[in-house]
Parts: sequence; C-alpha cells; structure tokens
Amino acid sequence: MPVTVKDMMALLLPLAPVEDAEEWDNVGLLAGREASEVEAVLCALDLTEAVVDEAVRRGAQMIVTHHPILFRGRKHLREDDAEGRMLCKLIRADLALYAMHTNYDNACPGVNDALAAALGLSDAEVVERCVRVGATDAGTFGAFADRVERALGGPVRRFGDLDKPIKRVAVVGGSGGDYLSAAMAAGADAFVTGEISYHRALDAACDGLCVVEAGHAATERPGILALADALQKAADAVQYKVRILNSQVGLYL
Repeated sequence: MPVTVKDMMALLLPLAPVEDAEEWDNVGLLAGREASEVEAVLCALDLTEAVVDEAVRRGAQMIVTHHPILFRGRKHLREDDAEGRMLCKLIRADLALYAMHTNYDNACPGVNDALAAALGLSDAEVVERCVRVGATDAGTFGAFADRVERALGGPVRRFGDLDKPIKRVAVVGGSGGDYLSAAMAAGADAFVTGEISYHRALDAACDGLCVVEAGHAATERPGILALADALQKAADAVQYKVRILNSQVGLYL
C-alpha cells in the first residue's frame, strides 16, 4: 500500500506529541492533505521559498519544519508577501507541510538533547522542560567556547571569564534567555543558547554564569539532523519505502 501523509504523521507524533507544544504555538499539519501519497520527506529548520523549491527538485511530497508559519491570522492569500508566496508555492506543488516547534523543544529526546550531544556533553539530564545540563571536559570557558564554534560551524559571542573552570553546562537551542535561572539553579558553570539579550547575558556573567550565544539556527540545526535520522528509522521499522531528506538550504548545513 502507498504511504500517505497521515502515515507519516503517525510516525512523527511519538517523536514530539502535539499536546507538549506551548498554547501559543502552531504545530501539526499546516498545509496539504492527509491522503496524499508520500515517497520522500524533506526536513528543514524553516520554511522558505528556497526550501519549497528544494523539496520539488528532490522529489519530496512533504516538508517537516521546526519553525511553523501562519502565526497570525491571514485575511488574504496573495503573493506580494513572503508567507503568501510560500503558501501558494506549497499549494501549486501539492506539498504537505508539518511543523514540530515547541513540542520538539520539549521532547525527550528533542532539540536540546541533540544540541547537548553535538557539544560533547556527557550525562546530560533534563532540569526543566527544554533545558539540558551535562558535563564537559573542555577545562576553561574559553576552551569550551572554542569547542562550541567548531561543533556548530560558526562564530559565537562569549560572556564571562575565559579562564574560569567549566564542568557543568546548560543548553537551550534557539531563544533561551528565559532559562538562565534554571541553568543557575542546576549548578551550571556555563550556558549555551542561540540568542539572548546583551544585557541579560552580561548580568548572568556578573553572577558567575558564563554564557555562549551561538546563533538561533546553529543551535537548532542538530535537532533537525536528529529528527531526520529518527524519522527514517521509524519509517524503516514499519517497512515504509520513504526517503527522509535533510535540507541543504540555509546558513547552517
């Protein structure tokens, strides 16, 4: 029997249950038909026109993204704004779109488990819904920040004493500034997140918590790679002939 969008949704739901999403979020099937047949799925961090074009070029019938669209109510479907153009492209190409946002942030394993693994943290544990804390053998904060740059493939901003010994590290992919107190309460010496306000990071460093701001996309990209791998294993386990593809579009590959 052919594999459908509904079949793929059944594999995605255990990886990041919809009920674990925050109330304000917009997750699940956002475009397309559950009955559409699927031979390939493209996993991407964001939906962009380039990602839609890539899905068509690589023969995908479904796109799974971390960040959703349609946060604000639309009163028209026009092509003179970015979201309207993407929606029209999706419709013309008969592509389904499924989003896993805060439900994947809160999943275990999820975005932040993948980030902790990418940074080489050991014995990582959940200290709050999306906060992970693990051990590092990097030595000093400066050496650890260098490790983050190498692991995520881009420059980072460093707040704190570069010579401070670092043993425990808390991580939150994306915008994680609201979780500084949870990191401190868990006894972390350093905190890695995608983006944080300058003054909030300075205050944390003054309070003894070193901070690495590594970029929103860079800190969430490991989660997309892990998602694609988990989805392929789930499809193979039920003998679905479906290819799971990683998007090659964007700043962080």
